[in-house]
Parts: sequence; structure tokens; C-alpha cells
Amino acid sequence: MSFVLDHVDLTSVSVTCKYFQKICKSNELWRKKLQQSFPDLYDHYDRGVHKCWREVYKGRVLYGLRTRNVVSGLSAEYFNTQEISKEGFSQFIVLLEEHEESGNYIMDELMNIVHDGKKCHNLTEKYYAEKVLRHLSQIHLATKWQQYLQLPEADQNLELGAVMIAQWCHPTISVTQNSINDQLDEIARMVRRELCQRSSDHPACNMDHNAGAISEHLWSPQLCRVVMETLNYVLFDKLGFCGNEENYYDPKNSYINRVLERKKGIPITLSIVYSAVARRLGVVCEAINFPSHFLLRWLERPIAPVSQQYVFVDVFRGGRFLQQDECCRAVGIPEGLGFQKEHYMSVPPKKVLERMARNLVGIGRHQSQLGDGLLCLRNALDLFLIISPDDLEMRLLQVRINLHLNINLPDVIDSLQHVADLDPTRMGLVAYLLQEAQVHIQENKDTEKREKPKRKLRKDNKEVKFSVGMVMKHKRYDYTCVIFGWDETCQASEEWIVQMGVHNLTKQHKQPFYSVLVEDGSNRYAAQENMLYTDSPREIQHPEVGRYFQTFTGTHYIPNQEKQTEYPDDTDVTRALLQEHYASTI
Repeated sequence: MSFVLDHVDLTSVSVTCKYFQKICKSNELWRKKLQQSFPDLYDHYDRGVHKCWREVYKGRVLYGLRTRNVVSGLSAEYFNTQEISKEGFSQFIVLLEEHEESGNYIMDELMNIVHDGKKCHNLTEKYYAEKVLRHLSQIHLATKWQQYLQLPEADQNLELGAVMIAQWCHPTISVTQNSINDQLDEIARMVRRELCQRSSDHPACNMDHNAGAISEHLWSPQLCRVVMETLNYVLFDKLGFCGNEENYYDPKNSYINRVLERKKGIPITLSIVYSAVARRLGVVCEAINFPSHFLLRWLERPIAPVSQQYVFVDVFRGGRFLQQDECCRAVGIPEGLGFQKEHYMSVPPKKVLERMARNLVGIGRHQSQLGDGLLCLRNALDLFLIISPDDLEMRLLQVRINLHLNINLPDVIDSLQHVADLDPTRMGLVAYLLQEAQVHIQENKDTEKREKPKRKLRKDNKEVKFSVGMVMKHKRYDYTCVIFGWDETCQASEEWIVQMGVHNLTKQHKQPFYSVLVEDGSNRYAAQENMLYTDSPREIQHPEVGRYFQTFTGTHYIPNQEKQTEYPDDTDVTRALLQEHYASTI
């Protein structure tokens, strides 16, 4: 049997005698303790850097407690708010500014809240911890992006940019440059081993470490081709990397961590992986921002005519080698579309990353009505405008989304002023949107003065058959959902009632209607006569579940404190109804 000592045990042991005191002050001991207790935090530190690990550990514990305390109060403050504006995270900004390491400590504690190993519990804390993670992560990453974009193009490491995109869009997942580098290094080692079997005298076989930042090949063109052919074999035949043609517009295809994990992606992310491994083996592959596709090229015939110097690589299709005059036909683009020579020229990392962000904006717009689609769109827009702040169409799209969500209104006004400064011809649109922002600001002030929603008691709503927290089935559309609110009669607008055909229902609008979270990520308003019990209740994968519920029991959801205050009788009613239903089915 083994025992693990925590920091309290170590402190207690240290006061027993001078010998143990010396041991317990060991920097190496506290380094191992940090690595054991907070492995993700430890992985964020550069390897080989000297730290006072005891102080790091102490800071992590103290800031972790303070972080958890603030998160626990967010639901009471923002329960009636659809989205939290930047101002709502001010308490965390104060914590961030207290200590140079506090950001790392806070982020690690938030990650621990989200990934506590209790999938069906603490849902409200996880819901708000994710929001805080997204905001703080992007504050931290915005600074890193600015530093990255100010570097000379030759120093802008492309896979680092891809890592920062994954971090930006995946704040609740630990994605580190170290972990991505380790995976790319391992692929390079596999290629090197295969290369040594094929050509034992190849100079790449004698490399005792990966090539760093290089601007030209380390080998002759003939030796580079051997590396490239071997890379193709290992990456595509042996490891099974491939283009995700079946689900091309899955946003996971744009995140380098997911591409390495699933071994599938879109042309641009597969190309980043491919070029990163090739560089580690001494071959430079340049990015080609080809229209409607993405390619790489490598210099094989430096003294040939320009149009014949490069071999192009279609990584999406198994690393197929192409000559310049084959590119259009190979990727399915009709010839004669007026392609210019610049289409075949290499582009700097910034242009590659801008294209990745634009792809994610497109995906988010397509999926904005479902689940996390709107969040994907917001993430991508925020990122795109860091990379390309003067893109006015993207900035106006961000303005409209913030107005729709009624958040970040000071930023909306700043963005509109930026648009007006860059393009005076848009002053009419800017004036209209500014007026809309001012209306939102005034409405928010008026809302603050209103009373909170009244409690809904069962004794006053006797026609309501079901209750908050019940997992139900829709009789007509067959979707599974969870009830998070109800009205004794339909409270939707007359226009909605007509549009949804409510008059075709048996009791029309004069029956209870339920607000439900649907498994496809949508929110709907369903009539009581269409609600059915389900004999196989399951978790509802909806991003707002934690806003209203604390726990999923396996049969139903338990509302959080704020929702219980709004519907004080429903928790007991849910238990009674389900017991009665299951008893009747035996």
C-alpha cells in the first residue's frame, strides 16, 4: 500500500526535526509535488527553467481557493442574464493583476472545476467556470498574439500559431505547446527510423535532435525527396492521417490538437502538421494559400524555370506530389479561371492563421443556431480581429452579434467608431447601429430597476402537469429535452403562435407551455399535449444545462438554487411524478 502526502502533511512533518525540515524545504521535492498535484500547471512552465517550486505550489493552493469562492457566487449574480459582459469578470481581473503568476493559478483551478471527474454533478459551477476560462484565456492569449504578430515573419513559428488557435477556441481543454511539440517530435522520430531502414547513409539518420527554425533545406534535392517520400509513408500509410471528407466543416478539423488526436483534418491543418514534421527532418515546406484549397511546396529544382522549380504537396489527399501545371486539375478547379502566378507563391504564417480564423467564422455562421455554434462564431470573430483588426465586414458582424446578445456594449461603440474612421461611406449604417446600442444601454439600466421574476407556485398553476428538471420526449418531433420553465398558458407572441401552427393543437394556446433545452443544442417552447414521458432518460448535451441545473441523477435534473427559487415546488413534484410513472410501468 502506498501513501501520498499532501502539502499539509509535508508542512506538519517539517516541524518534527531539523532533518525532516531540510528534506521538506527541498526545491526538487516541491517540484515533484507540483507535478503530482497540478500536472497541467506544471506542464505550462518551460522545461529547464528554475523556479522556487514551494512558492509556486503555495500560490496555486491559495489562488485556487479564492477562485473557487468567486465562481460559486456567479450564478446568484448572473442567473437572469443570457450572457456575461466583460465587466462581469472584474473580480477575476483584480486577482490576475495581484501577482505575475496568478493567471496560471486561476486558470488551473478553473480547469479543475470543469474537469472534476464528476460528469453529472456541479453543473452550475462548471457552466460559469467555462465562461470565466474563456474570458481569461483570451485576455492572456490576446497578449501572446500581439507579441507573435510583431515578430519578424521568419520567427513566426506556424505550429505555435496553430496551438494558440486551439487554445483560443478550446479554453476548457489543456492544449500546450510542449504537448503538441512532443507529438510532432514523435512523428519525426518515426519517420527517421523508417528513413534509416530505407537509406541508412542518409544524413538525417545521424541527427541527434530535430532541426530548429530553418529557412532552406539541409540536404540536396535528391535527399530531400527521400525524406518526403518516407514522411508520406509514415504519416498516411502507417499512422493513417487523412482528410476528413465526410465531415469537412467540423470545427475540430481546425484545431491542431484534435487533428493529431483523430488523425484527420482539413488541408490547412494537415499541412501545418506535415510541414512541422518535415522541418524537423531538415526539409522546408512553404505554405501556399491556393484558392479553395491549401497546398505546400518544396524546392526540388532550384535552377529550373520558376514554374518548374517547386513540387507542390496536396496533404489532404495523402501527400500527393504535383507539378505547378497540375495543381488546378488535381484539386478540382477548372483551368482557365485567370489564376495568376501569385496563387502559387508562398505566404507568411499570418496569412495562414488568418485563413484558419476565417474558416472558423464560416463554420460558426453556418452552425450559429445550434448548440455551441454561436460560441464558435464569437471565438473565431474575436480571434480574426486580433489578426486582422481592420477587416470592417468582420468587425460589423461582431457588432451585430454583441447587440443581439446585449453584451460588451462599450466595445460595440468603440468598434463602430473604428469603422467610421476607416470608411466614412458607412456612416449611415454606423449611426443606425450606434442608436441601437444606446437603446440597449438604456434598457439595461431600466432592467436593473425591475423586480426579479416572481415565484411560480403549483397551487396557482394547477393545469401544469409536468415540472422543471424532467427529461421528456416530444410527441411530434421525437426530440429529447429537459424542462427548465413553464407557463400556465402560451406566452409567446401572436406572430409566433401563427407561425408555429399552435391553432392546430387540440387546446391551442390555452394550455401550459414548457421552455425546454433540446439535445441538438436548441431552446424550444413546447405545448403540454406534445410532451411525453421517456422510459430512457439521458443527459441532455446542451451548453445551457448548467445555467439552470446542478445535478443529473440518471432520471432527472435537480435545479440549482436560483431555479429552485423561481420554481420552489418543482423538485419535489418531479420526484413524485417520476415515482408514479415508473410504478405504473412495472
